[in-house]
Amino acid sequence: MVFYRKYRPQKIDELDKEDVRNRLKSIFKVGEIPHAFLFSGPKGTGKTSTARIVAKIVNCEIRENEEFEPCGKCDNCKSIRDGTNIDVFEIDAASNRGIDEIRALREGINLAPATGKFKVYIIDEVHMLTREAFNALLKTLEEPPSHTVFILATTEFEKLPETIVSRCVVLQFSKATESEIIRSLERVAGMEKIEAGKKVLSLIAKVSDGSFRDAVKILEEGNLLGKLDEEKIREVIGQKISVLDFMEILLKKETKEALGYIEKAADTGFDLKRFLEAVLNFLHDLLLAKYEVSTKSEEISRKLPFSEKELKRLIELFSRSYKEAKLGFLEELPLEMAVIEWCGN
Repeated sequence: MVFYRKYRPQKIDELDKEDVRNRLKSIFKVGEIPHAFLFSGPKGTGKTSTARIVAKIVNCEIRENEEFEPCGKCDNCKSIRDGTNIDVFEIDAASNRGIDEIRALREGINLAPATGKFKVYIIDEVHMLTREAFNALLKTLEEPPSHTVFILATTEFEKLPETIVSRCVVLQFSKATESEIIRSLERVAGMEKIEAGKKVLSLIAKVSDGSFRDAVKILEEGNLLGKLDEEKIREVIGQKISVLDFMEILLKKETKEALGYIEKAADTGFDLKRFLEAVLNFLHDLLLAKYEVSTKSEEISRKLPFSEKELKRLIELFSRSYKEAKLGFLEELPLEMAVIEWCGN
């Protein structure tokens, strides 16, 4: 089993987002369980893990009302952890977005739970539902059976109807901070008995774009290469194909050389999405150095005398290509188009 799934947080105190931990504790200490939650935030920030913890809390056979943590040992806690509990339904709205799916949900919702106190419906990427499906869901949220809890999750909060949002307790999952990601990595590394120094974990945290899932994946891939060090991690994230060398080519606006560099990275098998992440992190550091907010890239900034206008343009181009790379057929094509547009100006 991959590390991220193997070491999913199983209790509130194991969640790496401090603000989410504190908010959940305050909710469950009150004792009254909300009928609907809405978890909003970027991918990989722990929304699904948190939803499963909530499902365990409301169905734990041993937990007392004044406690907020599930026991983790009863049959309900174990089956929810393993994904086999028949009262917990996980629905991916990206592939089940129509009114028929919501109607089917509504037809079964009035039946009493089989083993626990509550039926829990976790609807991921809820913003993908059609308008008709949203209307049907709204009717259920307006008059939910007392034995149901809804947990809606989304990466695009702005696409949700206000009528849906207003009927939920909203928890915002912001991108993880470097210290939060390091906390998560230390927990996983400790369980796997992986030796990883602070510099290595900090490097992983910097390139994971605030995603716990991406950070743990990098840790796992680096561990497969042998003893973890900065070189191994750079190899995983594509920085062995040097970002500095690539930026020097862009400074000269050498189209052919830049395209050849991308081809080299692709042929070597590096993850170009992570290479783009490394490029954007690099440009971010240069921008902060330009405004004298940070000194860590001052020396590199002198070697790469991009103007403020040029840095802004590069960030715009590579941010766009990063978004397009996730959806495109050829991962390298958006990056190549950004290079051509940059070098042609």
